[in-house]
Amino acid sequence: MWETGETITLQAPALFRKKTGTIYLMNRRLAWVPQSGLAPTVSIKHDDIKSLFVNAAGSEKVILKIVEIKPDTNHNFIFSSESASEDREKFKAGITSILSLRQQRALNGGATPSSSGAAPSYGGGSPVISDTSAPGTPKTQAQAKLGARRGLGTGPSQELKTRLALLKQNKELAGLHRDLVMGKHVSEEEFWENRKHLIENKSAMDHQQKGQSSAWLDLKPETGESNDVKYVMTPQVIHSVCQQYPSIKRAYDAYVPDKLSEAEFWKRYFQSRFFHRSRSGRGANEPDDDIFDKALEEDEEETKSAPKRIKLDHINKLVDLSTTEEDHLESYTSPESTMAAGRTKESKEAMPLIRRFNRYAQRVLNSTVGLKKPSKGDALDMNGVERAIVLEDLQEQQESLRIVLDIQDTRRYFESQGGDVRSSKIQEGQDPSTILLQFYNEFTSQGVELNKPFSIPDTTFDTLMKNVKANRAKMSPPKDGSQVLPAQLYQEALSCHSAGNEILRHFWASTGLDKAVKHQRMIESLKKIRDENVKSLLIQASSLGTESLNAMKMVSDIARGRQDDRMTG
Repeated sequence: MWETGETITLQAPALFRKKTGTIYLMNRRLAWVPQSGLAPTVSIKHDDIKSLFVNAAGSEKVILKIVEIKPDTNHNFIFSSESASEDREKFKAGITSILSLRQQRALNGGATPSSSGAAPSYGGGSPVISDTSAPGTPKTQAQAKLGARRGLGTGPSQELKTRLALLKQNKELAGLHRDLVMGKHVSEEEFWENRKHLIENKSAMDHQQKGQSSAWLDLKPETGESNDVKYVMTPQVIHSVCQQYPSIKRAYDAYVPDKLSEAEFWKRYFQSRFFHRSRSGRGANEPDDDIFDKALEEDEEETKSAPKRIKLDHINKLVDLSTTEEDHLESYTSPESTMAAGRTKESKEAMPLIRRFNRYAQRVLNSTVGLKKPSKGDALDMNGVERAIVLEDLQEQQESLRIVLDIQDTRRYFESQGGDVRSSKIQEGQDPSTILLQFYNEFTSQGVELNKPFSIPDTTFDTLMKNVKANRAKMSPPKDGSQVLPAQLYQEALSCHSAGNEILRHFWASTGLDKAVKHQRMIESLKKIRDENVKSLLIQASSLGTESLNAMKMVSDIARGRQDDRMTG
């Protein structure tokens, strides 16, 4: 039941999922064995424990909750002996000591602290909750020491930050990192060696500048403790206001800071008719302000005025529809008068608002990409227009310069190309009927009778049916055990399979003579996964019943067969 070299430190009766059993704390793992069971149903290695929790003292049930590093994986144990509280305190102190030692090793860069030479004490003490930010990720202090050792400064490098961000975003990658790197199968650099593209893509996305939003700015007040209303004006908000209202921008440039301070300018802005004109009918009762009243008139005038007609000189002739306008004067097509802006009452009322939105969106676009200067050379490039409208198939074909092959005696030419025709002629003295009869005898001696229907032998039909059934079995959905096994156990099996495949990738990448040490290390890691992880999965499946055990064996055999195929080539 126990592995070689394991020693039991603590044990106590405990319930797990309403089943009686015994919980054990050993030098390598925490395990729970059901009553009359031969193998532990729950087995958690020390490095897989993330944190622990206990319920309030004096509760009806004495509960110890163990949280694993695996996402959404936790176990609740209810101590059932007469001294349940004392048993739980002992286990809490023991697990707390294990977490403290692990955290101290992480701070020391993986080295065992000098004070840890003796066995950990399981006496009293307050619990320590591990602060693991992502599954399988090292601590920030450890990262700083790692960066300092590599010459990256006192803080973590940008690449380490990108790695941590990837592990936080991708749970599958984090699980694989935990199984391989924290399981000491591969090093940190070896794990990320084949994933440099993920780091590059993540860095590019993080450094990509976000353009300015074209959403309409809506300033909302904040109410203080004394019910006073205030508006927070950040540089971004000021920029958006000036871009949204050009008349405010002109007033700001004219008065700030020579005539008014910036605080006084914005205070008068929030008290003006300009600011309150569209807020719950307010605006008419606001005091007069010569600065912002003038800005309001300019803004309304700009909104009412139609946009200036765009010059079409810089428009490419291929997309300028006005260049072919004279071709359609006498045709059945004509402009739709009802689609013209401002013809109806509703459109007249909506036009100022539409113009305001369109002009604001244009200003945001210009501030992002810059004003595009028209290039007359592109618009008047007639060579480009000619290349687009001239069809090569309609042009006159010019005769190409070539030498004509003139053959005077064509018969001799084709005879030389076709081989020796005389060798196929019937030799002198041979009877054609004799040759035909000889051919017939040879053909009939093979047992073929052309006057009888052709029959398929039974053996051939059986072979064809077997091939059809085999192809249908390959096309049918595979039975991978996900319908029988619990979701958590099936996910552990998938993680084990992914770890094995990753080690196989490193195995084949280390076949050179200069990587013989790594090659041997990958072989030992693969054996360890097969002997420990697969064995643990089978033990957990056996506690759930025969059907689950058979399903897990099937999953294990399929995975082992695929890995054997990869091992052999």
